[in-house]
Amino acid sequence: MRALLLTIVVFALFVSHAFSQNTDKTDSVDTDSYITFSPLSLLDIHSPRLRVGYIQHIGGHWKMGLDLGAGGGTGLFSNREAEGGSLFEVRPELYYRIGKGARTPKYMAIEFFYINETITLLNDGYERRDGVDFLYDKIDFTRQKYGMHLKFGLFLNLGRHFGFNFYGGIGFRFKDISFDNLVNAREGSVELPRHGFRTVYEKEENDFGPNPTLGFKLFYKL
Repeated sequence: MRALLLTIVVFALFVSHAFSQNTDKTDSVDTDSYITFSPLSLLDIHSPRLRVGYIQHIGGHWKMGLDLGAGGGTGLFSNREAEGGSLFEVRPELYYRIGKGARTPKYMAIEFFYINETITLLNDGYERRDGVDFLYDKIDFTRQKYGMHLKFGLFLNLGRHFGFNFYGGIGFRFKDISFDNLVNAREGSVELPRHGFRTVYEKEENDFGPNPTLGFKLFYKL
C-alpha cells in the first residue's frame, strides 16, 4: 500500500512539473492516432482473450484511448475441464505526451479497467471464503475485476505506420470471485496435478490489492 501511495504522489508531481513547463515553439507535437492490438492477452494463463484498441489524438499533448477484449474458456495452463465460458473487458485510458520529438513519443497515462468473466467448471474443487474445501461435478464461476493503473510508456516507430507501444506501471484492483449452482458438492481437496501455481478458478474471494502492469501492444498509425 505504501508503494502504491508513493507511486501516485510521484506521478502527480511529475505531471504537475510537465504542465508547468512552457512549450517550445519548435516542439514537434505528436498528433497521430493509432489502432492497437495486444498479443499478450491471447497468452493469458488464466483467461486468454482477443484485445484491440483505438487511440485518438484530442488536442495538444493529449490522447484518449479505449481497449476492448473478448474471450472464453480457461487458459492452457489451467489444466481443468470447462464449458460455456465468456469474458468481456473494457479499458479506457487518458494519455499525456511528455518530452519533445515525434519519432519515439513518450507519455504518462491513467488507465481504468473492468473485466467480467463467467464459465462453468467441471469435475474439480475450490476453497470457500471460510477456508473449507469443496469438490464438485459442476459449478458456475464468476469473476469481476476492476481498478486503475498509472503508466509510463512510449510509441516505438518501426516504419511509417507500424510499431510497438511499450508500457509499465502500477495501480490497484478490486477482485470478486464467486461460485454458484454446485452439482454434487462435497467436502474434500483436489488431488489432480497442477502446474505449481494457483489460478483464479480455485478460491472464492473478495479483496483489494496492488496491481502492477507491464507489456506491449502492436500499433498501426493512422
